[in-house]
Amino acid sequence: MREIKIAKNAGFCFGVKNAVETAEKMIHDYRGERLIMLGELTHNSKVVNDLLEGGFEIADNASEVPDNSLVIVRAHGITPNEMRILEQKKCKIFDCTCPFVKKIHNIVREQSLSGKNIIVIGTKGHPEVVGICGEAVNSEVAVISSTEELNSVKFPIDNCCIVSQTTFSKETFDKIVKNIKNKFAKITFFDTICNTTANRQREAAELSEVSDVMLVLGSSHSSNTKKLYDICASRLSETYLLESIDMLDELLSSGKVGSEARIGITAGASTPEIILLEVVRKMSENEINFGDYVDSIPQLRRNAVVKGAITSADDDYVYVDVRDKSEGRIPKEEFANDVDFDLDAAIAEKREIEVQVKSIKNTEFGKEIILSKQALEMSKNKAIVEQAFNDKKPVNVKVVRTTKKKDGLIAIYSGIEVYIHKTQIDLRPVSEDAIDSYIGQELTVLLTRFEEQDRRLKVSGSRRTLLSDELKAKKAATLSVLEVGKTITGKVKNFASFGAFIDIGGFEALLPNKYASWERNAKASDIMQEGDEVQVTVIDIADIEASRPKITLSYRKDEDNPYYNIEERIPVGSIVMGKVVRIIDWAAFIELEPGVDAQCHVSAISNVRIATPADVLKVGMDVKAKVLEIKDGKNDQKKILVSIKAVEPIDPENDEFYVPESSEEVAAEEVAEEVSAEENA
Repeated sequence: MREIKIAKNAGFCFGVKNAVETAEKMIHDYRGERLIMLGELTHNSKVVNDLLEGGFEIADNASEVPDNSLVIVRAHGITPNEMRILEQKKCKIFDCTCPFVKKIHNIVREQSLSGKNIIVIGTKGHPEVVGICGEAVNSEVAVISSTEELNSVKFPIDNCCIVSQTTFSKETFDKIVKNIKNKFAKITFFDTICNTTANRQREAAELSEVSDVMLVLGSSHSSNTKKLYDICASRLSETYLLESIDMLDELLSSGKVGSEARIGITAGASTPEIILLEVVRKMSENEINFGDYVDSIPQLRRNAVVKGAITSADDDYVYVDVRDKSEGRIPKEEFANDVDFDLDAAIAEKREIEVQVKSIKNTEFGKEIILSKQALEMSKNKAIVEQAFNDKKPVNVKVVRTTKKKDGLIAIYSGIEVYIHKTQIDLRPVSEDAIDSYIGQELTVLLTRFEEQDRRLKVSGSRRTLLSDELKAKKAATLSVLEVGKTITGKVKNFASFGAFIDIGGFEALLPNKYASWERNAKASDIMQEGDEVQVTVIDIADIEASRPKITLSYRKDEDNPYYNIEERIPVGSIVMGKVVRIIDWAAFIELEPGVDAQCHVSAISNVRIATPADVLKVGMDVKAKVLEIKDGKNDQKKILVSIKAVEPIDPENDEFYVPESSEEVAAEEVAEEVSAEENA
């Protein structure tokens, strides 16, 4: 006994079925009037002959249509110019253009008006392609059916729009698109191959690979039928195109179809089910009715749980083969929420998944089957989420979007949405401007709400609670080791005019500008940036028992102090060279090293009494002096006293008005001036 398998998507597509049913209704409703088919309604001689017997006439183009007649436009569509001609002839138009074809017309018209040239991947001269090309009113258009034909396009294609005939080979289309993408970056692609066509071609390929004989039913003039035949023949040599029952009789009598053969059957979009029925009856030894095959397909119902294979996706939906005439579709956002699901890999593998049927309804585009992957997973994952809530166990969630009001985030945990209010995202409320930056991030939260209201599960989470607990633990650990003189690592948080605030284990400590560097007038912001990790030393702690103790830090290091170990480098009694850098009334300041100044009293410059150091010294002058004394100064610096007179006194060139000083006068002046200097420093 022969094993017979029929492709689910064999036979009339929605567009052809709608056109044939409309024509049959016109015959019933408008008897005696001129009924015109603009071109053969379908590539099936039996269907066309039945319509002609019912009263229809065929016109090859709009100019041949009689005035005031009733005209049916087939699923392939027509050009805008032909439509204008029909309107001028005051015809009553029954436009049965397939909605998918109309979509292509709209795309081409919009892209053409925007200035883009058009490439149609399809069969030259095909009625559908002719209609599509007619929409290119503001640009050039070319039709190709292979990558080789790209070379024949006479206009630049680096910035054009590419569409496809709805019934074109998906396999060939993908090859052409891949070739173009490898060469040009600015091409706009629209994959306009009808889903039903793509599924029909895919099923034909799969069925031919598991059959001994493949039968393709339909007209040799039908584009989609010929493509089905090519697909099957490329995989199975025993593939036959049958245009009539008589051809089947010839095939059976030839002995090419064995009694034990596995037979696969598919049919083009223009082939009515009655022909499929006749073929099955002929092929079956037990007179199996075609209806038996239809009935064997599981009937979908709302809320049913079914398995199906993922076949394709567009911007809005993922399409699933659920063993029905029409594919089911799942909103694509359901997959975006599943961070572990690789959609591209699932499509490539035709991966089978379990889904729930949300709704089924008939529309002008055919049967619409809405599925949900998330709804089914909801019941499975609900227990996981509830357990985490009850155990108060932190969980990792992924943020997928903000709320419409921007008052919080929506994250996903085990396929279930978790709401995080903006006050619970961080230790401080997050602003509307900053909230979008969390999209795509993974956060650890504590589930704070789990309840069902009106059959809806409401789950909330808080990151702030965990951050607050972490901060308390961090502060406790910091306080246990915090002491004056301890060097610790901190992170620069922000700056103020008087210094920087450093995070040291949960506390914000102050680094005053004067403790940021040994350089005079330096600021913390000149030395470090926000976010830097720095080594700092605790120099003061106040209000240690308070929630916010006052902690003062220093970034300066002893070894960086210009006066560090100065007594060893420049000992008392040593002779030094220096440069005069500043002069005041009673003393000159001499730079011995970068950042190290010494003070030379006016009385220790010359052998004679001078009124001011400026009488004999100038800024920038190099001098030699003897170190007299080194003592502690302010801000961890040293005060170095030197004498020029003790080495090489500098006397005025004209000293007739100067007199030697008595030691008592000099001592009295030095004491008075040092006291004054200390008070003014």
